[in-house]
Amino acid sequence: MSDEPPTRHRILVADDDAAIRHGISKLLENAGFEVSEAADGIAALNAIQENQYDLVFLDIWMPHLSGLEVLARIRTAPSRPKVIVTTSDGTSETLLRAVKEQAYDYLSKPFPPRKAVEAAQRALSANQEPPIEVLSARPHWVELLIPCTREAAERIETFMMKLEADLPDDVRETIASCFRELLLNAVEWGGQLDPNRKVRVASVRSPRMLMFRIADPGPGFSFEGLSHAAVGQPESEPTAHMSVREERGIRPGGFGILMTKAGADELLYNEAQNEVMFVKYFDNAQAVPAERGVNQS
Repeated sequence: MSDEPPTRHRILVADDDAAIRHGISKLLENAGFEVSEAADGIAALNAIQENQYDLVFLDIWMPHLSGLEVLARIRTAPSRPKVIVTTSDGTSETLLRAVKEQAYDYLSKPFPPRKAVEAAQRALSANQEPPIEVLSARPHWVELLIPCTREAAERIETFMMKLEADLPDDVRETIASCFRELLLNAVEWGGQLDPNRKVRVASVRSPRMLMFRIADPGPGFSFEGLSHAAVGQPESEPTAHMSVREERGIRPGGFGILMTKAGADELLYNEAQNEVMFVKYFDNAQAVPAERGVNQS
């Protein structure tokens, strides 16, 4: 047995704000990581091209070369590290560009110090999988192909909900819960948790409406056959599915479709029921600002 200590993960922290850069670096070092720093985009790009990093914390707006430009230049690199973008710019254009350039995660400044360590641990412990493909990155029409893994579903939920930051908290929380359930159903049941299969997700936003359309690669299902879900049980026995889930080793739950029906203004399935459309309407007080409007060029 070798007595050599395990190799530490190498992380680059790139940020033009020295206080933030040093603060994140110190936290990561205390957590056991090997950390280097870069004070601008060119320094970050050179460091990535000359060294092997497992993860990069990349500020978006840096002098000489932005974090988005760094992302674009390293996108096809054979040994590309995972990238967590950090920024106080929460506009949909910036967020969608980061997704399109295959950022792994996104932290909005300011964030609690522990979030940096948690994000690093989450990114470094995740398995390699096919990338999330961006088919449309318009603020009013986002369309993605997502690998059928729980980890990819959780990451894209975070990105998608940041796009809806202008909505009231209670409305956004309802939408997030419904989106999570529909997407997890798609990757788990339709995609069978096979990372080589993809779920197609579209989000369309107008001043009066938000619509999610989720299509999975499976053959579909029948509500009458959902013995593992509350929606498939008689009204007199709404929790009968729980014993079925326990016997099959399925994660606790089974109330997702009922909850989603309650949170949606419209919930529509295609004939095979391997594609679902969730619609939420807004009143005047929830109208979308111009930056998210459908008339944007």
